[in-house]
Amino acid sequence: MSDVVLSIRDLKQHFAIGGGLFSKNKYVYAVDGISLDVKSGETLGLVGESGCGKSTVGRTLLKLYEPTSGKIFFEGRDITDLPVREMADLRKEMQIIFQDPMESLNARHTVGGIMAEPFEIHGIGTPEERRMWVEDLLVKVGLPKTAADRYPHEFSGGQRQRIGIARAIALKPKLIVCDEAVSALDVSVQSQIVNLLLDLQQEMNLALIFIAHDLSVVKHISDRIAVMYLGKIVEIGDAETLYKEPKHPYTQALISAIPIPNPRLRNKRIILKGDVPSPMDPPAGCHFNARCMHATDLCREQRPELVSVGENGHQASCHLVSPSP
Repeated sequence: MSDVVLSIRDLKQHFAIGGGLFSKNKYVYAVDGISLDVKSGETLGLVGESGCGKSTVGRTLLKLYEPTSGKIFFEGRDITDLPVREMADLRKEMQIIFQDPMESLNARHTVGGIMAEPFEIHGIGTPEERRMWVEDLLVKVGLPKTAADRYPHEFSGGQRQRIGIARAIALKPKLIVCDEAVSALDVSVQSQIVNLLLDLQQEMNLALIFIAHDLSVVKHISDRIAVMYLGKIVEIGDAETLYKEPKHPYTQALISAIPIPNPRLRNKRIILKGDVPSPMDPPAGCHFNARCMHATDLCREQRPELVSVGENGHQASCHLVSPSP
C-alpha cells in the first residue's frame, strides 16, 4: 500500500432544487468539502447515517455526478474536468458495485450478455474470447460457468451480487467503489461477499472504497475508516485506533450502537437527541452541535477543522478534542 490511487481535495457536490421565475434556487449540500487519499491495495471504509452523503461521494469521485467544486486526482492525474471521451477510457480503471444487484443487472439480458458488455464497449476481444473470459470470471466469484446462460431473476440476492462483482472486476480496475454492496443481503451472505471482496483485493491489489452504515462489517474489511456527518468528514483514522479510541462525539455514539456478541456484556449506549438537520440548511458552526451533549457556544459559532488527534493519521474535527502537538 505505497502508491496513492485516488485523491480528492475539498470536494463539493451541491444539488440545486426548487426555484422558479421569481425565486432563487435552493441547494442540498450533499458533500460539502472533503479531502481523502486512497492507496493501492487499501480499503477505506466510509460510514455515517443515511443521508450523510456517503453514496454521493462515491458517485462524484467516479464522475457519475459532475462535482460542484474541488479536485479529483486518479494516479496523480487531475480528472476533475476530463472530457467525456477521455473519461470513458479511464472508466476501465474505476468501477462500482451497487447496493441492489437486481436493479443494477438488466433483467432482459443473460448473465453472459451483461458481463460481456464491458468488453464490447471498450472493443476488447472476439466473441469467443469474451465468452471464455465471462466463464472464467464466474468461476472466480464462486459461480458455475453455466450461469452465463441464465437470467438475473434465476439467482438469489447473494449470487446476483457475485455477478455484479464479476462485472466490476472484468476489466481489471485499480479502484472499486462498493456502494452499500452488502446492505441488502442476509447476514450469513454478507460475510461471504465481504470475504470474496477481500480475496479479490489481495489477488488484484485493488483499492476499495467501502460505503456502508453497518460499522461491524466496516471494521472487518477496512484498513482506514472515514466517518461522515451531513456532508463532512468528522473523523478519520486506521480502523483499530478509531474503534478503540474514537474522538468525535458522533463517532463515539455510532460505535456505542454496535452489538456485542455476548449476552452478559452490554455497551453503554450514547443516545443522540433530535434528528439529523436538513442538508439544505445545515447549522452554523459544527454541523453536529444541535445533537451533541457537549456542545458549547464555540461549537455553535465556529466550524472546527479536521486536525491530527493521534498517531497513524488519526484526525477529527471537534473543538473539544485537543490536537496532537
